Amino acid sequence: MRRKSKILIALLAVALPAAAVGVGFFGSNTTGLAPESMRGEMAQDIVERWSPYVQRQYGAAAAGWGDRMEATMQSTDIANLEAAASAPSFEQMNAALLGAGMGVANSQPSVQPMSLGAPGEDLVYTPLNPCRIVDTRVVGGPIAANGTRSFRAFTATDFTAQGGDASNCNLPQNVSALTVKITSVFPTGNGYFTAYPFDEAKPLASSLNYTTGMILSDESHIRLCRPACPSEFNVYSFAQSEVVIDVTGYFIEPEATAIDCTIAQESGSLALLSGLQTKDVQCPTGYTATGGGCGGVLGIGISNSQPMVVSGQPVGWQCDLVGSLLSVLGYQVNATCCRVPGR
Repeated sequence: MRRKSKILIALLAVALPAAAVGVGFFGSNTTGLAPESMRGEMAQDIVERWSPYVQRQYGAAAAGWGDRMEATMQSTDIANLEAAASAPSFEQMNAALLGAGMGVANSQPSVQPMSLGAPGEDLVYTPLNPCRIVDTRVVGGPIAANGTRSFRAFTATDFTAQGGDASNCNLPQNVSALTVKITSVFPTGNGYFTAYPFDEAKPLASSLNYTTGMILSDESHIRLCRPACPSEFNVYSFAQSEVVIDVTGYFIEPEATAIDCTIAQESGSLALLSGLQTKDVQCPTGYTATGGGCGGVLGIGISNSQPMVVSGQPVGWQCDLVGSLLSVLGYQVNATCCRVPGR
């Protein structure tokens, strides 16, 4: 009877401070739960109920087990303690005290996914079957010497208004740049074309050099004005000339793809041994361990926490934990596992 009173008094002594803080080892107290003033009573019920079982099943002295569990029952969340007091089996009681299903404190950091690719630099190229978007021989006539004409690089319907194809050439809206074949048709003098964004000044470089009276073509890249510009690009011609433009591909930002991460977890109870016990968890196939941690009830010993490496690759997380001869200690091993997904 003196032993029971000692546990009750010790637990009641921490009841009021714990209630003021409202936070236990495995979580925070919430409304609708047993008040902190009942912590000592529930703890005493657990010790009285399960001490004979521990002594019979594990050969551990009842008093020693009670001493060992006292710190855990002082620190565990009141919800866990309440669940443990009403558990129908020793295993369920132990799991409730360890916070099974409620999370286990550990060193696992929070990982925030990041996007793949920079919108201004890491552009994705998509090739297209050649498709005509401009033909001044059909619409508009030749560009005058030292003249500039503006063109669209996107249409929801077709490019016939520019002399082009009766489709939109499979071009999406708001692309960054086009790969094109520019053709001069019977220019009236030697000269060149310069294709450039609609909203920028004409650069000094040429996109195609041509010769009087000949048909010449070359591949070029055109950066585009965006978003929502009246036109996407201009074409300047040094001499008078017809121009034909066929698109063969386009550049656009990569899709906003987050890093794919998942948390692998392994939990359970250590064996009734006093030495080191190694526990680990492996990442799913194709994932790499980028972090991890070890945790458990108050009093569990963590000797080592490190990545589990196979053939030079971190494939999971490994923990060396210290067990006990006096009580069953719950543990949890976590691994943050990530991979870079395809586009």
